[in-house]
Amino acid sequence: MQEDREAKDFKVCLGDPHTCTCPVFTREQEPCKHICWVLLRKFRLPREHEYSFQHGLVERQILEVLQGLHQTEAHRTENDPSTPFRTKSQTVAGQKAGSVCRKVIQAQDVCPICQEELLEKNLPVSYCRFGCGNNVHISCMKVWADHQRLSDREETVKCPLCREDFSSLKSLQEQVKNAAKLFTAAEREKPERHLGVICQSCRVCPVTGKCFKCTVCSYLYLCEDCSNKGCHPQHAFASRTTRRDKWQLVADDLSDEPTGATCGSTVPVAADLLPDSVSECLPVIRVRPGSRLLDEGQQCRICLQDFSLGQRVRTLPCQHKFHAECVDRTLQISNSCPLDGYVIYNPVTRRSSERKTAPQSASRLLSDFARPTEDHLKDLFIPGVALRDRNTKVTPPRGSLNLELRQTL
Repeated sequence: MQEDREAKDFKVCLGDPHTCTCPVFTREQEPCKHICWVLLRKFRLPREHEYSFQHGLVERQILEVLQGLHQTEAHRTENDPSTPFRTKSQTVAGQKAGSVCRKVIQAQDVCPICQEELLEKNLPVSYCRFGCGNNVHISCMKVWADHQRLSDREETVKCPLCREDFSSLKSLQEQVKNAAKLFTAAEREKPERHLGVICQSCRVCPVTGKCFKCTVCSYLYLCEDCSNKGCHPQHAFASRTTRRDKWQLVADDLSDEPTGATCGSTVPVAADLLPDSVSECLPVIRVRPGSRLLDEGQQCRICLQDFSLGQRVRTLPCQHKFHAECVDRTLQISNSCPLDGYVIYNPVTRRSSERKTAPQSASRLLSDFARPTEDHLKDLFIPGVALRDRNTKVTPPRGSLNLELRQTL
């Protein structure tokens, strides 16, 4: 490159990191006007794009710049009215003057610190509020803030991308505190415990260790001991070791392998769909002013967007809370929580809970959600006659008329 009325040429190299032969870059080691001119004028990067602030670009990012993918995504996001609400930039209520809106979370966006995909990892995120607006894992930002070794007078955390003010240290600490509440006890259970799964034969719940599932029958699971005993021999089985693993087809005919060995190929098993009657019983609340769901750091861990006033929030038996629109789409094709793999519904568990003989397990939480409310019994009352539980014996007062309603089968 050569500036006007200058005889000397400068060489700009885009990479990781960017370099330039001008005296300003040599002295400060910061992006100079020559690097910015190449990015903003030559490749037409928007000024607010995160690549405009970075000190370098990796190979994948350089290919995106060369192919102009940043322009295509920006045009599609602005003009597509069908974009889901969870992928649109939202202005934070009560945001301070000079702050920026949150960046759109795309399908392959990664945390700039740990390089994990945001929507795949499902960890709570924060964003740069006074610079580039990019999303970063809250846990990673805590490590980044601790690495900066802020003193009492330095109350602002710097963004790892644009080096501008990310947020106040107090705000980040509050986000860390509230984000910790998003992790439930079920999520912290050992991965080899298959939460909500009951063995069809011995009725142990939850199944621990290797779990077996029939590839034909729905809701039919066996523990490893019952599988070795040959229970349910008419169908093939798939197995998994942890509740987040994919099901592997069990190889029964391999003579050199022990009983129950897997052949290493993933197979589609019988779909365990959540019945509509059960999904409708899962509690839903609407976010109102003063709700704790509006605290900083509280967010849906499917779309990674904050909860807002008026939104419907659904709670699963494992106590995870999501936007109702987000989790309902997941429950249409799955019978388990998208975070911890908790099996929400099993007809064996439900029938056992109705007879009050279910084993002590976390799966009994479902009976609290599926239990009919008192409103369903209003039509059963007869004027002058009270319905009472047949197991409860009530002694009528002396001189009163004892009326008893019996049901004829």
